[in-house]
Amino acid sequence: MKKKVAVFTNGWSDDYLDFAVEGIRRRAAEDNIDVFIFLDYTAYDKTPEETKGELNILELPRLENFDGVLLLGNTLNNAGENNILREKLLKTKVPSICLEYELDGINCIRTENLNGMRELVEHMVTVHDVKDVFWVSGPADNDESAARFKAVVDTLNEHGISFDPDNVFEGSWSYAIVEDKLPEIVAKMDKLPDVFMCANDSMALATCVVLEKAGYKIPGDVKVTGYDNLMSGNHFSPILTSVDRGWNERSYQAMDSLIELMNGAPDFGDKVYDSRFDLGESCGCDMGDEGIRIQREARTRAFLIPVERTIFDWHLIDIDEAVSHVRSLNDIHDAFKGMWEKNHDYEGDDFYVCLDQGYVVSVERDEKCGTEGYSDTIEVIYSMNKGTSEARRTILRDDLVPYYDADSPKSSVFVIVPLHIGAESFGYFVVKDRQKIIKDFYLNSLTRHIASGLERARQNIRLENLNRILADISVRDELTGLYNRMGYEKIVIPYLDELRSARIKSIIMVADINKMKTINDRYGHLQGDTAIKIVAKVINSNIPSNWKAVRYGGDEYVIIGRYDNDVNVDDIKNAIIEKCKRVSQDLSLPFVLGVSVGYVVIDGENTLGNEEYFRMADEAMYEMKQRSHEDERQTSL
Repeated sequence: MKKKVAVFTNGWSDDYLDFAVEGIRRRAAEDNIDVFIFLDYTAYDKTPEETKGELNILELPRLENFDGVLLLGNTLNNAGENNILREKLLKTKVPSICLEYELDGINCIRTENLNGMRELVEHMVTVHDVKDVFWVSGPADNDESAARFKAVVDTLNEHGISFDPDNVFEGSWSYAIVEDKLPEIVAKMDKLPDVFMCANDSMALATCVVLEKAGYKIPGDVKVTGYDNLMSGNHFSPILTSVDRGWNERSYQAMDSLIELMNGAPDFGDKVYDSRFDLGESCGCDMGDEGIRIQREARTRAFLIPVERTIFDWHLIDIDEAVSHVRSLNDIHDAFKGMWEKNHDYEGDDFYVCLDQGYVVSVERDEKCGTEGYSDTIEVIYSMNKGTSEARRTILRDDLVPYYDADSPKSSVFVIVPLHIGAESFGYFVVKDRQKIIKDFYLNSLTRHIASGLERARQNIRLENLNRILADISVRDELTGLYNRMGYEKIVIPYLDELRSARIKSIIMVADINKMKTINDRYGHLQGDTAIKIVAKVINSNIPSNWKAVRYGGDEYVIIGRYDNDVNVDDIKNAIIEKCKRVSQDLSLPFVLGVSVGYVVIDGENTLGNEEYFRMADEAMYEMKQRSHEDERQTSL
C-alpha cells in the first residue's frame, strides 16, 4: 500500500503554491507517494463566521491515517492554523515538517528573512541613495514580518540612517487592506518617502497601484520593493524588485526530508537556507533585454487573463444555473451531471462533491448544518471518475476521496477544499491531479460557487417540502388525518380514474358510524370526535397500504383501492366492524362503537360512472345499517 502525506496550506498565495506544490509533487512522485492537500482561504479581513467555515477543513483528516504531514507554515497564520495543527501533530506523533515557519516541537525547513532583505536594503542605499524608508508590514504579531523589518532598520543604521518609527503601516499581508487604507495615508504625506518597502509582494503590488492612482510614477517619483519574488511581481510593470526564497527548491527539500523521517530518520530540528535579493525595475534599475523579455510575457498574460476569466465566469454561471431549480438531492446530482458532462475542463477528469450528513439532514429537516468537524459518513452527491459521471454513493469520512486506489502505480495529488456558507459546513470538494486550478484563485471561485449553488438548492428543496406539506394539509382532514373532500376530488377520484383507465379491477367501500347523533346528543361531541378518530384509525390499519381512505362527511368514510387477487374484501369489512367495537370496549367508552360497511367491486370491463358505483356502495352500507337497527329492535323486544 502506498504511503500518504497530508499537506496543509492557505490558498490565497497562489503564486507561492504554484512553486511549492510542484516541488512537493516532484519529490513525492519519485517514491510513488500520494499527496493530500488540505487548503483553506482564511484571511485577516474575513468575518469570524467565514473563518470558522474555512478552518473546519483542518478537522476533516485524522492525521494518524497519514505517514507524514507537511505544513506550509508561512501561509497558515491568518487564523491560527499553525497552532491548531501543531497541537494535533504533537498528540499523534506523525512525522512532520513545517516549511518556512518555526513551530516548537516540529521540524522546520525555512529560508531566513535577513540575508535577502539586507542585500535589498544595501542595494537601495548604495545604488539609489535611499535615506527615507516607509515600511508596509505584515501582521504586528508575525515573526517573519518582524524579522524583515529588523533587517531593514539594522542595515539602515549600519549606513548611519535612522528609521522614522512613524513610517509604518500594517498591511497584514493583504492586497485588499493596502488598497483600501493606504490612499488616505499617502494623501496626508507632506512629501513622499524615497521608497515604500513592503514585507511581501502582494502588498507591494497594491502599493504600486495606490501610488499610480494618486498620480505618482514608479520608480520616477518613488520606489517600491517587495518580498517573495512572486510571478505576478515579475509580470507587473515595472518589474517588482524583491527577495527570492527559492520556493520550488525549498518545498522539494522539505518533502525529501519528510520522507527520510517517515523512513525512520531522527528529527533534525531546524534547517535554514539563505534568501536572495532579486533585482527588478521598481527600485529604479534597468533590467535590459531580460526586462524586455519578461514584459513581453506580461503583455501576453495581460491579454489572456481577462479572456480566460470571462470564459471561466461562463462556467461559474453554468454551475449557478444548474442547481437553481432543483427539488431534491437526486436533482442536485442530476443537475451537476448534466452540467459537468458538457464541460469539466477546469476540474479535470477526477473530482468529487462530498457532502457532510449535516447538510443532508438540514435539507430535509430545515435545520442548520454543523460548524465543527465532519460526520463519520459522507454523501458523495457527484463524482466524475476517469471522465465518467458516477452514481451517488456514501463513503466513510476516513476514506476522504471516492474511488481512491491505494495500489495505483502512479503518485497522485488530491486538493481538498471546504464547502461552506458562513460557519455552516456543507462538506468538501476534491480535485485529483489538477493542482494548477489553484492558480489565479480559480479554485476559490469555483468552490464558492459550488457552495452557493448548494445553498440555493437547499432553499429550493426546503420550499418544495414546505409546499408539499401545505398541499397535503389542504387535502387532509384535521381530525382524522384521512383525505378530506378536497383530497377526494383532487387525489382519490383521479386515482380511481387511473385504475379504471388501465382496466384494473377496483373497489369502492363506504362506512358509516351507527347512531352517531345519539352518541353526540347523549355523551357529547368530544365522545363523538373520539368515535370518528377510532374508526379512521381502524380503517387505516386494516386496508392495504395502496388504498386511499377519505372522511367524506361528518361520520361517513369512503375507501377506494385496487382489488388484487390476494385481497379478501369481506375480511377487511368484518375486521373494520369488529375492531371498532373491540377498541371502544377496551377503552371503556360509554357506548359500543358500531359501524356499517358496504362496498362494490368495479370490474375492469364495466362502463358505469363513478357516481353510480358510489351509489351502489352507499346503498349496500345502508342495507347493513337498516339490518343493524332492526336487530337492535328485535333484541330490545
